[in-house]
Formats: sequence, structure tokens, C-alpha cells
Amino acid sequence: MLFIGLMWLYPLLTLRLTDQHDIPTHLRWAEQFADALRDGQLLPRWAHAAMLGLGDPSFVYYQPLFYYITSSFALLGIRSEYALLLGIMVPYMLLGAIVYQTFLSRYSGQIALAGAVFVVAGPLLYFLPTNLGAFPWLLSVPFALLFVSESIRDRPRVTRLGMLLCLVCLSHLLSGLITLCATALGRLMFAFPARRTLRGHLDWGAGVLLGLALAAFFIYPAVTQLKLITPAGWSESEHMWARAFVFPIAHARDGLRWAAIQWPLGLVTLGTIVLSIFPWHTPAKPMQILARRLSLVALAALLLSTELAYPLYAYIKQLRMLQYPYRFIFIAAVLANLSLAIHIAEGAWTRWGRTARIAVVLLVAIQCALTGFLQLGLYRNGVQLPARDTFMVGRFGQPEYQPAVRGPHWTQWVADGKLEGECRRLQIYCDALVKRTHALSVVIETPRPVSVRLPVFAFPAWSVTVDGQPQALIADPDTGLPLVKLGPGRHLVALRWTGTAADTTGRIVSLAALAALLVLLAIRYRSRRRSAPAKGSGTVRETEALASDS
Repeated sequence: MLFIGLMWLYPLLTLRLTDQHDIPTHLRWAEQFADALRDGQLLPRWAHAAMLGLGDPSFVYYQPLFYYITSSFALLGIRSEYALLLGIMVPYMLLGAIVYQTFLSRYSGQIALAGAVFVVAGPLLYFLPTNLGAFPWLLSVPFALLFVSESIRDRPRVTRLGMLLCLVCLSHLLSGLITLCATALGRLMFAFPARRTLRGHLDWGAGVLLGLALAAFFIYPAVTQLKLITPAGWSESEHMWARAFVFPIAHARDGLRWAAIQWPLGLVTLGTIVLSIFPWHTPAKPMQILARRLSLVALAALLLSTELAYPLYAYIKQLRMLQYPYRFIFIAAVLANLSLAIHIAEGAWTRWGRTARIAVVLLVAIQCALTGFLQLGLYRNGVQLPARDTFMVGRFGQPEYQPAVRGPHWTQWVADGKLEGECRRLQIYCDALVKRTHALSVVIETPRPVSVRLPVFAFPAWSVTVDGQPQALIADPDTGLPLVKLGPGRHLVALRWTGTAADTTGRIVSLAALAALLVLLAIRYRSRRRSAPAKGSGTVRETEALASDS
């Protein structure tokens, strides 16, 4: 924890991070997410301040777990900028604690400390938040590591797989896809389908289905309602992914993207995997087998990030949603570093020859140097995080999350004064506008029948009532705003977020999966109690059962 604090001491003292365009976006999302929680929304879905105050459905599609963490700091009264930085440190602490505890249960405290620091200080891990601004992605790394570690068991535990995959997807949905692809390919490497391995593969598949079902309340609406936004930029452009492989050869002439990932950091990861996957002897101990299998999954992830996987991206549209194939290299680097640390803790240093030892020293030195170089770049080129009164001002909102219903003249409607300008133009009386993050109400008095546009985009999850009576949600074609028809008189017009049919379906699937999880946990608990040896007895069969369960 001290080491992690030192890594992030400079940003905490100066509020400086790299000049990355995604950072203000995360600040705005974190602020709007916290606003919705303060407003009583346990699962925020609408970014109320985006698009000049007309909002967008970012939280329907973007995973929420990171913003629950930043909001927990914000609700304690911590400023938005510090809440973001503390949220970035949480996945480092989780990963460090996981690795430290794994080592401490088997080795000395010094070895556990060295192994945890080595994994946490990896340059690619530090590259994620500092150069890519990928904070939710960073949060998924510790859960992905646990998921892979459980997946490489001969008999994975379905309940643990399900819970861990759910956490990965709620942290970063694309990381869920990355982790599943790499793990599936890795399992084929060390447990090719056969009668002996079939049960393990079935358990793994059941755990994956359970995890996806647990996260269905988020995943199902997100993947089935893409037509309600404008996501074409994620997958339609070939140039988005064809030039973003690690070790580009065929596409090198097209130029490099993130050259530090594609060659220097990629070569370091490849070297670590080679040392980890070929420890110059046949693994015999459980931890050695664990390290070998971790490195196989790392190798699978690395292969999926190179041009060898080009046909997969060319023919599978879902993979193109990753945008950049080099995304696989980050989980590969973490797994490879952990595998190498385990091998060394298992005494590989004394078994390896001089060449292997030199290679290990060089790799560790290069990784330290690269992490130091990233720290130096943060010191030299870092820019101060904007304050709330700066980043929440003006027009903002990610283009891919803009509601598809928006019309061509919505900006003019805003410039004309929004609802106040609308009421002036129609010569009607509007009063007591109450706008919350997921609700809106206004009193309108008119001497004649009129149609009034309300200041929020007409996303299908909104419900309209007039004087308590439901009214169909009709979008104005010029602006994409809800068009409410009123007769003469005084009316209370209200908009409330009630969700879509996909939201309901997703919640039902998640509740059913949660019930199944509880049943499986109860069955496992009863099974363990029945198989536990009586106090004072110790037959060989009972001892073997306990060892297997452990």
C-alpha cells in the first residue's frame, strides 16, 4: 500500500495527469453518476447534464462499477478530482492485495512483498490510467486475474467464476470479452477437449453463463438497444482496428498507433511470457503448474493481439467492437509478470542457467525503466485536472452515446432559451420547472390547445404523464424532444424514467441468476459440511477430500 501511495503521490499532491481527452469525460460521468445517487437513483441510467442539459443514456451502455467507487468518495464530501484519483488507486490496491496474499500463503513475507510490487509496478498496467485514461478498464484487471486463476483449474468452481465474471463485466464490458477470449483459447492449450477434460470445460462454460446472467441487468439492455444511440464509430471503420495490432508487419506501412504498446512494451511482454512458459523443466508442484497455465493464457492473449488473429477480426463483428486488438496485451502482461514471479519464488533462479538469469534481470530492469519513464512523462507533460465549474460547463457528451432520436435543430432550440423560450414563443405560462436527474415536472397554463417540447431527449425509457394520466411518448422530428399535446387550462406535465422492456428482461435474468447462485452456494456449503471429517478422525479418504477441496 505504501508503494502504491508513492506511485500516485505526485498526482495526488498536484492534481496532474497526462493530457488525455478521456479524462474530462470520466470526471463528468463520475459527477453525474454521483448526482443521480444523491437523487435516490440506485442504478443511474441517464447522464442528465450532457448535450447542453438535454441528457444522454451513457449509463445504459457504459459499465457502472468504477463510478460507484468514485461516488463513494464524492458522497463523503471529497472533491471530484480527488475522488477520481482515489478511484484510480482502488484497482491497484485490490491487485496488490490479491497477489500479496497469494504469495504470503505459500512463501515468506519478503517474497510476497517483492512479487506484489513487481506485478503492481508493471509498465503496461501504469500505461492504462496515465496514457489511455482507461480507469474502468484498469478496475477490471484484478477481477480478470482472479477469473483466469479460477478458470485454469482442472475443475473450475461455477459460483466463483460467475461472480468474478460479473465483476469484470460491470467494471469494463470489453474487458469481459477480452478475458473470455484469452481464457477460452488458453484452456484449449493446456486442456484440449477430451473425455478427461470435458467436465472441466462444462463447468467453465456454466460459470461463464452464470456470470453473464448475473450482469444481465446491465449487459442485456446495453447490447440489445444499440440502435437507440449512434455506435457506428466503434466497429464500422476498418482503420479503427486494422492498424492497431501488436508487432505490425503487414500493416506497418499504414503507420503505428501507440507505438509504445505495439513494439517496446509488446516485446517486453513477449520476453516475459517466453521465460514463464518455458521454465526449462516439467512443472511438478501445484504453483509451478499454476504459473505455466497463467503464462499459456497470457500467450493466448498476446496471439489475439497480433496480426495472426486478423481473420478473426475481419469476419467476427463482435471482435471489432474492441476497436484496438492491442487491448489483449494488457491482461497478457499482468498474467506473465505474475507467472514469472511465481516461477522465481518456486526456486527457478537456482535451476535456470546463466542466459535465463541474465534475461530475467534485463526484463525486470527494462520494466522498471519503462515505468519510471512513464512517471517522468507524467511529471514533464502532466496537466492539472479541471475543477467542476470548468469541466461541467459547455457542450459535452460522447458522440457514440447521442440518442438516435435527436433532430437536426436541437441546438437551435437550446439557443432559443429551452423551455422558457418555447413558452414565450407559444405565449403560454410555464412555472415551477423541477428537473432532477431522472425526472422532470412543470406546470403549464395555456388558453388554447398547444404542443410543447420538453427539455430532455425522447429516449424510450421516459414516461410522460399529463395531470397524472399517461400520454404516449412522441418525439418532435426537428429536435428529438418529447412533444406533449395539451388542451386549454392548467396542467401538470411530468416525465419520469421508467426503463424499457429490455431493462425489465435484464433484471429478471439477473434475479434468476442470483437465485441460482444462492442455491449453488447452499448446495456447496452442505456438501462441504457432509464431507468434513469428524473432529479427531483422519482417514486417508477424508484427508484427500479436504486437500482436493482446498
